[in-house]
Amino acid sequence: MSELAIEMVKDAVKALIERDKKLAKDIFNRDRLVDLKELEIEEQCVRILALYSPEAKDLRLVVAILKSIADVERMGDLAKDIAEIALYISKHKPVKPYVDLPRMMQVTESMVKDSVLSLIKGDEKLAESVLKRDDIIDDFYKSIHNEILELSKKDPSKIDLALQIVLAARALERIADHACNIAEYAIYYRTGKIVKHMKARKFWEQYEELKNDEVQNGENSKI
Repeated sequence: MSELAIEMVKDAVKALIERDKKLAKDIFNRDRLVDLKELEIEEQCVRILALYSPEAKDLRLVVAILKSIADVERMGDLAKDIAEIALYISKHKPVKPYVDLPRMMQVTESMVKDSVLSLIKGDEKLAESVLKRDDIIDDFYKSIHNEILELSKKDPSKIDLALQIVLAARALERIADHACNIAEYAIYYRTGKIVKHMKARKFWEQYEELKNDEVQNGENSKI
C-alpha cells in the first residue's frame, strides 16, 4: 500500500515538472487502489483483534498499523492534489526552473519508505532518523515559498501559477508529516511511548528526557 502511495507521489511531481498530462491523469486511477488496500488491511487488523485479542506489544503493532494506513491513504489523496496542480500548470509556460521541488521529493520519498520500514522492523533508530529529516523538508518549503513570493512581486502576472507551485510544495510537506506520524507509531510499537505531536527539535528535547529517565530508573532499581 505504501509503495503504491509513494509511486503516486513521485509520478505526480514528475508530471508537474515535465508537464505530462497523461501521467497526471493516471494518478487518479491509482488512488482507488490505495483506498481498496486500506480497507483490506483494516479488515485484517479488525479480524486479528476479534479472534486473537492481542496484548502488549502485539496489540501496539495492530494499533500502529491501523493508524498508519490512514496516513498512507492521505498520502495518496495528496498525490492526487499534486496531479491536479500538474494538469493546471501543463496549460501554461513554466514560471521558473524546478530545483528545490525534485530535491524535496527525494527527501520525502526516503522518509515515507523508512517510516514504513521502521514500523515493519520495529526499528526505533530508523524511526528517529525520519523525524530528524522533517526539518529538511520544512527548510525546502520555506525556500520555495520565499522564492515564489519574490517572483510574484517582480511579475504579478505570474502570481496564480506561482501559487500552484507553493501548493504542490505544501502537499509534499504534508506527506512528510504523515511519514513522521508513521515513524511515531513505530516508536510507540517498539517502546510503548506515545510521542505524537513532539516534532523536530521539541521532540528531541522531550524524547531524550524520557530516555534519560528510563536509564536513571533502571540504575536506581539495581541499588
